Amino acid sequence: MGGFMQPQGQVQALLNMVEFGMDPQKALDAPRLCVGGCYGYDSSLIGVEEGISPDVIRKLRSIGHTVEGPVNGENRSRFGRGQIITRGPVFRGREGRKESHPTLWAGSDPRADGAAIGYCI
Repeated sequence: MGGFMQPQGQVQALLNMVEFGMDPQKALDAPRLCVGGCYGYDSSLIGVEEGISPDVIRKLRSIGHTVEGPVNGENRSRFGRGQIITRGPVFRGREGRKESHPTLWAGSDPRADGAAIGYCI
C-alpha cells in the first residue's frame, strides 16, 4: 500500500483482525473504503470497493457524503495492496483457540500479485 490509501488500508486490515476476528487472509480479502476517492485525492469523496453493502453506501449518501463506486476489477488495486504475517493470537480473541506452539499466520492481498513469506528460527 502507498500514498494516502496506505494508513487507511492498514487500519482497515488491522481492525478486521482485532475487532472482527478475521484471519490475515480474510482481513485482506475484505472490501475497503477510501476517504479521498479512488482516482486522485478529493476530500469530498469516499471511494467504496465492490462488496461494500448497498445499505452502507445509501447511509453514507444520506448523511451527505459523495460516494464513488463501487469499484471493481483491476481498479480495486486503488484500495491498496499488502501482505500480512502475524504470530499467535492477534486475531483469535473471540474464537478462544489455544495453541501450544506459536503459529505464523499469513495473507496476501487479492488486489495484486504478491506473497506473504515468513520464516521461524
